[in-house]
Amino acid sequence: MSSAPSIVLVTGCSSGIGYELIKLFEQGHYRIVATALPSSVQELLSRPVAQSEKVSVEPLDVADYAGSTALVRKVEREIGPVDILVNNAGISYRSTVEDMTIEDEQKQLQVNYLGAMHLVRECLPSMRRRRSGRIVNISSVGGMMAMPTMASYSASKFALEGASESLWYELKPWGIHVSLVRPGFINSLAFTKVLFSKKKASGESSQEYDRHYENMKAFVEKIMTRTPCTSTDVARRIYKVCQMKRPPLRAAGTPDATLFYFLRRILPRFLYHKLLYRTLPGVKEWGPNSKA
Repeated sequence: MSSAPSIVLVTGCSSGIGYELIKLFEQGHYRIVATALPSSVQELLSRPVAQSEKVSVEPLDVADYAGSTALVRKVEREIGPVDILVNNAGISYRSTVEDMTIEDEQKQLQVNYLGAMHLVRECLPSMRRRRSGRIVNISSVGGMMAMPTMASYSASKFALEGASESLWYELKPWGIHVSLVRPGFINSLAFTKVLFSKKKASGESSQEYDRHYENMKAFVEKIMTRTPCTSTDVARRIYKVCQMKRPPLRAAGTPDATLFYFLRRILPRFLYHKLLYRTLPGVKEWGPNSKA
C-alpha cells in the first residue's frame, strides 16, 4: 500500500519561482495547493500545471490574515493537514528610507514578513500534533546584506531570517524542519515589478536622491538580464531542500548568494562595507556630488 501524498502549500505561484516550483512538486508524490493573488488566479489557472488533479489553485493575498486562516482551515478540511509550507510570495519596494511612507513600510512587511509568519502559525498546530512538517521561507541575498534604495525590502527579509532562526530552535523538539533559501540575482524581468513609494511615485521625493535611483536601477537591470541563473534553477534548489532528510537552516538559492555569504564571513566588517560602497554604481556622483 502506497503512502498518502505529502500536502504542499506554496504561495506566490502565478509566475517565477513559485510557478516553477509547483511544476516540480507536480511530478512527485505530492498534493499541491498553489496560491496567487486574486488578480492573478486566472493567469495561473490557464497554465497546464493547474489542470493536474494533483494541483488546487486558490486565491490569496498573504497580507489578508483572515484569508490566510480561512485557506489553511479549508485545506485541512478538504484535503488534509499541510506537510510542507513554502512561503514564496513577496514584493519589493525600490525606495530610499527618506522616501518611504508608513503605509509603504507596512505593506512591505505585511507581505514579506508578517503574512508569512501568520501562515506559519496557522500550519504549526497540526504539524506539532503529528511531530513532523517542513517550513521553507524564501529569503534573499537582501536578507543578509542590504543595498541602497532597498532598505525596506532588506528589513523585511532580515526579519524573516531572524524569526526563522528562532523557529528552528523552537520546533526542533517536534521534528519540524525550518529552512531559509536565499536567492540572489535571477535572470528575469522581476525588476519591472518593483514598487515605488508613494512619495517617489508622486514626484514628492527629494531630487538629491535621483542618482541613487538612476544608477541602482541600471545596475540591477543589467545584472538581472545577464546572470545565467533562472527561476527554474532556484525552484530546483528549493525542491531539493524540501526533500532533504536533514535540511539546513540556510541554503543559497544561487551561486552569487554563496559568494556574498563568504565575503561577509571572510572580510573584516569595516573592509566589507568599504569595498561594497566603493563598488556601488556611480557612487561618486551621489548626494552632494551629484551633477544633476
